[in-house]
This record gives sequence, C-alpha cells and structure tokens, in this order.
Amino acid sequence: MANNGEAPERPGAADAAVDAAFAEVIAAEAAAEAAVLACRAEAERRLAAARAAAAELSERSREKCCAWCRRHAARQAAALAALATEAQAAAAPVTLDADALRRLEQAVDRLADELCGGDFG
Repeated sequence: MANNGEAPERPGAADAAVDAAFAEVIAAEAAAEAAVLACRAEAERRLAAARAAAAELSERSREKCCAWCRRHAARQAAALAALATEAQAAAAPVTLDADALRRLEQAVDRLADELCGGDFG
C-alpha cells in the first residue's frame, strides 16, 4: 500500500492490522512472562535440590566423622586399658627363687664394681 496522500482503500483494514500487531506483541509478551516464570520455578527447584544434596552430604560427612571419632576413641580406650594392665602387672611384687636371687645379687655386684671402679665383692 503506497502512501501517496490518498485515503486508503479500506479504512478499517489498517486498524485491524494494527490491532493484530498489538495482539501479537501482547501474546509474545505473555509467552515471555510465562517462560520467565517457568525458568524461575525451575531455578528454585534446582536450588532446592542442590540445598537438599548439600544437606545430605553434610549429614553423611558428620556421621562419618562421628564414626571415625568413635573408632579412634575405642582404640585409645583399648590402648589405655592395656597400658593400665601392664602397669598393674609391673607394680605387682616379684618373687624370686633362690637361683634368680643369687643371679640378681651377682648382677648388682658387677654393676657396683663398674660404677665405682673397684672390686668390692
């Protein structure tokens, strides 16, 4: 349609084209808004899933750490119990038979000689 200063052949046709163009723009805008809302909803869903996965990972890590601490504490308790048993056994009086007592006396005499530098036995 050329604009040569004459009136359009169908005066209502231009208004209908403009109305159709506006309707198309409004429909596109509505579709874009719907797409933005869908993207936001998907982003929120993914964020919630990521937060849930992070919370699960954190809980598993905490549980593993607690289990390691329990195992470590149990090993330490066993080692301390063994040490206490050994200390108790070491603190018990030793009874020597006559032969062992004679050998101990000889060893003490030799050690005294070495330390004092003389023969005192």
